[in-house]
Amino acid sequence: MELLDTLKDIILNADSFEKSKNYYFENHICKKTGDNIKVNLDFKLSNEDNDKIMKFGICKHCKKVFYYYDFESKSF
Repeated sequence: MELLDTLKDIILNADSFEKSKNYYFENHICKKTGDNIKVNLDFKLSNEDNDKIMKFGICKHCKKVFYYYDFESKSF
């Protein structure tokens, strides 16, 4: 349930969503602190119908969510 609770928290409390230019992380100037913050795209969602995935991460300070779409080959 911890992952489901995290996903609910992100959706309900996100300030905004922005597409990332990087698969692993995004650097941004945080609106709340004014600092250059590195947000790791630690979470991954996938779809069973195709090989499309979405990686995402959230700034702990301003709650901005960064995401990146990609394709992942399936290994059988």
